[in-house]
Amino acid sequence: MDENWSADGTEALKLRLVRSTRDSAALKEEEEVLVKDFDAAFVYPIFGQEETIFGYKNLEIQFRFASGSLNQYLHVEYESKFPEAGDVKADDPEHTLYEFIPPSYAKQWPDFLKTVEQDALEFKPLGTKIGAFREQDDTATNGKGKGKGKSTGMSCPERPWEILPEGDAAEDDEVVFEAYASNWETPGFKEYHRRMQIFVLLYIEGAQYIDEEDSRWEFVTLYERRKRGSEYSYHFVGYVSFYSFFCWPDTKRLRLAQFVMLPPYQGQGYGSALYTICYRNVLSRPEISELTVEDPSELFEDLRDKSDLHTLIAANALEGITAPFDKTATEVIRKKFKIADRQFYRLLEMILLLKLDQNDEAAARAYRLAVKRRLFLFNKEQLSQLEEQEKKDKLQETFESVIDSYRRLTEKFAG
Repeated sequence: MDENWSADGTEALKLRLVRSTRDSAALKEEEEVLVKDFDAAFVYPIFGQEETIFGYKNLEIQFRFASGSLNQYLHVEYESKFPEAGDVKADDPEHTLYEFIPPSYAKQWPDFLKTVEQDALEFKPLGTKIGAFREQDDTATNGKGKGKGKSTGMSCPERPWEILPEGDAAEDDEVVFEAYASNWETPGFKEYHRRMQIFVLLYIEGAQYIDEEDSRWEFVTLYERRKRGSEYSYHFVGYVSFYSFFCWPDTKRLRLAQFVMLPPYQGQGYGSALYTICYRNVLSRPEISELTVEDPSELFEDLRDKSDLHTLIAANALEGITAPFDKTATEVIRKKFKIADRQFYRLLEMILLLKLDQNDEAAARAYRLAVKRRLFLFNKEQLSQLEEQEKKDKLQETFESVIDSYRRLTEKFAG
């Protein structure tokens, strides 16, 4: 067989959020990306480690979602199919996907479009609204344009958006993003989750589906709300899943497990806004003592670091703290802001680096020793296997790498 009958699964799988004709017609030219195909980052959980699909030329798997309800349409097209030769057969990508999605997907395009139009009239977000934000523009601070109305006073080059104060309906805004909290007990959410969970496989490396019978799962789903005459339409943007653990003696620790922002909405700061809303919700709940994150990617770790930095800096939370740290005082602050131990002390080191006078040798030395002490304790097991000089060299190398990372993360906060 000289011909290549294998297709790249990430290229063959074409995803799209489909809006009603009224909603898509109202989009501006720069918003066209919201109604175009987008690709998956990973398909190996579905099509195998090689991420290939055998047996087709010019294969295209059209996988569509109603933009709010996420009702689905699946259709497979190809130019030619591999002729069966003994035990060698073409793969069946529709059957493979069937194992990962609800069986109720549409197979006929006209039927799916009817569902899209109906959903556009009837769909409303599930759960309880816990926050909202809107994009800022150049007039956001002078009471004109998108930014009119009350402001939280929180602005930063990393934040091209503003969180709306609680109770601000923002009725006149053309576009607002709203976050809704849900769990398995929320009416209709279990069925909705079955439609949206496919995105964790497609965009989070190593992700798996979660157990619907485990009551400790919580979710926050983000929607783009568009003003349409006297009504609103809602369009899925992404979601976050959390898992809770008992924390002695009478609280619980919440772990952020999955964080998905669909490609049409990436690169615009919406992930940072969603994280901030989730974090504020955690701060408002007395039964939660700490927010942790499970095995974050580098991109998400940066998002989290910058968001947490902004929170602590805006609150002047670490005013007066210097190296060496008073652990009693810093622990009070850490617990108040419900930040996990390692994350909090990294943030503390970043903020102190911003304030550090490099010409003050005593202060620079105290800072360096404080950071190295934390790094040594964190890497104690590995370092203990090295000779003394190797240990010092490795610790210095790690320290320099950490400081370079801190400078990159705090660049926008300097000055």
